[in-house]
Formats: sequence, C-alpha cells, structure tokens
Amino acid sequence: MNGLPQRPTQVVAGALLLLGGAALLALAWAFGVDAVESNGARVFFVVVWSYLAWVVYGGGGWGRWAIVAVFAVTVWGSVNAPSLAAAFANFTIGEVAAKALALAAFALLLHPTARQWFAAVRKMETGREAPAKSG
Repeated sequence: MNGLPQRPTQVVAGALLLLGGAALLALAWAFGVDAVESNGARVFFVVVWSYLAWVVYGGGGWGRWAIVAVFAVTVWGSVNAPSLAAAFANFTIGEVAAKALALAAFALLLHPTARQWFAAVRKMETGREAPAKSG
C-alpha cells in the first residue's frame, strides 16, 4: 500500500511483543520447558500470536480486539475450571509469558498515537473519511 502513514513506535513495539510471545511459546515447547498436553493448542497459539503481530504491523486495528477475545476465552476457561487453583495449575510458563507480552502489546496498541495511525490506515483502505470524534 503506497502512502501508508509512518508506523508509530507503539505499533512496532506491540507487534514485536506479540511475535515475541509466539517465539516464547515455540521455544518453551521445543526445549521442553513446558509440559504441553496439547500440541495442537500450542501450534494454534503460536500461529495466532504470529498472525496478530502481522495484522497490527500492517495496520489492522481489529487485531487489538482479537487480543481481547483471546483473554476473554482464557478468563472463561478459568472461571469454568473446577477450582481457581486448578485453573492456574494448567497454565505453563510459556503461556503466562506469552499472555503477559500480549497484554503489554495491547496496552501499547491502545496508545492514542497508535489509535490515530490505525484510523488513518482504515481511512486509506476504505477511501472515506473516518467518523469525527465527539467530545
């Protein structure tokens, strides 16, 4: 896409944090740090965090809300566990680290500079004016 506004540092850092979470998951799995019960789930989350890194780096502001969805599903799973202790016992070091990085990425991606950049990219892609802010 030609004429893409300069990507803010917050977006670059957020994308790198998401990619770092994917790398941590993969490395913890590969080196046996995490006792992974489901290889499919681990591959899924490596792909999810990698894809979301690519999406937000490319200007997809919806990637921020996909991060929220992942956290909502995590909370839902924890609430439905037999006990809170059982819910936390199922988390591996890699999962906790990846989710911490995703949370940090989400905070960066909500920075006003990042939000304005996502809006500008969306405006360019749709070819129309972004809605005016009220208040």
